[in-house]
Amino acid sequence: MKEEKNKTNRKLTPLTFKEKISFFLFPFGYGSDLFPIKDINDSELERFKKYGFDKKIEDAIVAKKLGIIFYLLIPLILLLSTS
Repeated sequence: MKEEKNKTNRKLTPLTFKEKISFFLFPFGYGSDLFPIKDINDSELERFKKYGFDKKIEDAIVAKKLGIIFYLLIPLILLLSTS
């Protein structure tokens, strides 16, 4: 009974603001094929998958996508503002 409640709770728990910030500010991985390195975001995503945090996985993917868009827009804005 309590385990079922915990499972349901894990599936519905969203990311906290602190967790979202790390996915937003560091959306890119630092590893390469030559030197594979796991960054903290990859480790967190694996942990979310392992323990069934479905909502956190969705939120993390959205935060990473928004972070990538943010970093792609910065040079575009700078380019347009200086010309």
